[in-house]
Amino acid sequence: MRRQLPLSWSVVAILALGCGGVSGPPAPHIIRGGGVADGKISGNLNVYVTDEETRNVISSASVRVGASSDPDACVLLTDSTGLAKFEPMGCPSLTGPVTVTVSATGYGPVTWIGVNGANLTIPIRATNPPPVDSAHVRGTISGWSSLPQPAANHQTLAVINYSQTDTLGDRANDIAQGTRTVTIATVPVTIPANVCVINVAITDCNWQLTTRTGAQAVYALIADQYNNMTPDDDSDDTFTVTGWAIKTGLSFGKDEDASGVTLEMIADADAQTFTATFASLPSGMDYMGAFPAMELGDDGRIPLVSPVLDATHTTTRVPKPTGMLAGIRYSLIAQAQDAQNQPRPSSLAWLHDVNIASTVAVSSWLAPPSSILVNGGTYSFNPAAGATLHGGEIQDATGNRLWSITLFDGSASFTLPGLSPDPLPSGMLQFQASSLSIPGIDLGNFKLDDAKDKIVGIAQDNVPFTR
Repeated sequence: MRRQLPLSWSVVAILALGCGGVSGPPAPHIIRGGGVADGKISGNLNVYVTDEETRNVISSASVRVGASSDPDACVLLTDSTGLAKFEPMGCPSLTGPVTVTVSATGYGPVTWIGVNGANLTIPIRATNPPPVDSAHVRGTISGWSSLPQPAANHQTLAVINYSQTDTLGDRANDIAQGTRTVTIATVPVTIPANVCVINVAITDCNWQLTTRTGAQAVYALIADQYNNMTPDDDSDDTFTVTGWAIKTGLSFGKDEDASGVTLEMIADADAQTFTATFASLPSGMDYMGAFPAMELGDDGRIPLVSPVLDATHTTTRVPKPTGMLAGIRYSLIAQAQDAQNQPRPSSLAWLHDVNIASTVAVSSWLAPPSSILVNGGTYSFNPAAGATLHGGEIQDATGNRLWSITLFDGSASFTLPGLSPDPLPSGMLQFQASSLSIPGIDLGNFKLDDAKDKIVGIAQDNVPFTR
């Protein structure tokens, strides 16, 4: 649909036709989710600031345009619409690329270095975000009571969960579950609320789930648990996935209490073998794990995380894209890292739209930045070959983000502007440098949501430093 210009701009456009085709600056507009648009900066720059999670605009955020050492940096506060509008009168000689730093009370600052777009929307993350919106759902699995009684020292379990959003690391994908009570021979026993169980003492599938809001699927991973003849020691138990159950097309609102959700088991005939192969791990990384994921479109993503794939275990079973799952796609997500309990350095490979009828190959890994150094307020690293762009985070000792930096211009060394109040505490901190591979992205014109869907590699490493 053609967007009408405001009357004043329509007049300017008409007049411009008789004056050599000169046009006015791009009108301000929000890029939902964040991004860059409308050509190179030439005198005018519009910056919207939004909450990374809620996507609401943030008023009274400080927007600074200029390198950290620039004594004439331009600074504005966003208005009630979240906009800071830089014009030639107040910010002369404004041409791209530029460094933009955004900060607001209660948020970690964000710096974009070498960005060049007349319209920017920059999301920032709250330092103490509110609880994730959630709903409560209750239901069962069709045919659960008809499943066979497991053998001695075994029990059949179903772990019910909800499909994830498309954003890796989204807090909504990791909502804690509660417990419920079942009665075994008149004795009340506490079990996880989102679990169904069949054993010699009980058959129960009245699950309860605390889920995220919005469109989603609810699913169950069904497994056989063997206690290894040590019923009082769970550490040596083994779990073998035997099937799944699912219900798609669901949607829940904040604080909704829904009941009667029945999951349908996927027949064994509607599953097939999934096989993957993996290239040798990057230098300094000795552990990896991988899993296929069902991509459900608007309903989100279901990670099939058990059993975990690795260089030795390369096959699993997955539901076919048929019946209730017709039209779904598959991806493969693989993570290499230093050790199972040492997450850095790391490299994530993400293969989209894979063909599950053929062997899926992770043929290479993106390397993380190397020679990461913090010296006298300067942060530097050696870029990773093949990366689309690099970024960094200043984190506290436990890994919480304090300041986010994205490098659009290929630079690998930077300093940060002084802000008041200072967002970086004294003491032990760490600098995490990242490389990203995003084929096909135009760094001068993109939406963050689209870029996230195109990521095929993320690699990271960090160094501690004292401030």
